[in-house]
Order: sequence, then structure tokens, then C-alpha cells
Amino acid sequence: MSYKHLRPEEKHYIEIELKKGIPQNQIAKSLGRNQSSLSRELSRNKDQRGYRFGAI
Repeated sequence: MSYKHLRPEEKHYIEIELKKGIPQNQIAKSLGRNQSSLSRELSRNKDQRGYRFGAI
């Protein structure tokens, strides 16, 4: 099984959609990604203000 990282434009899309209140599963589906991939991305890059794809 091959693992593919999320591209920066996908991460930006996730940030925008979350701010709109779109559910995680719908975002994952629209990106053609597994919901668990999105969930892992969010847990890695969330802070007190929410998901920020540029956050370190």
C-alpha cells in the first residue's frame, strides 16, 4: 500500500471548509481521501484556534 501526503492546496482546502462548518467526512470525500487520513492531519495540526495547515 502506497502512502501519499496531502498536498498544500488540499490542506488549504481543508482549512477553508472547516471554517465553513463542513463535516470532516464530507471534506475527505470531496478530496477523494480516506476519512482517517483527514483525521490524522487534523490531530497533527490543530491548536487552540483550530486547524491551521501552516501551523508547526
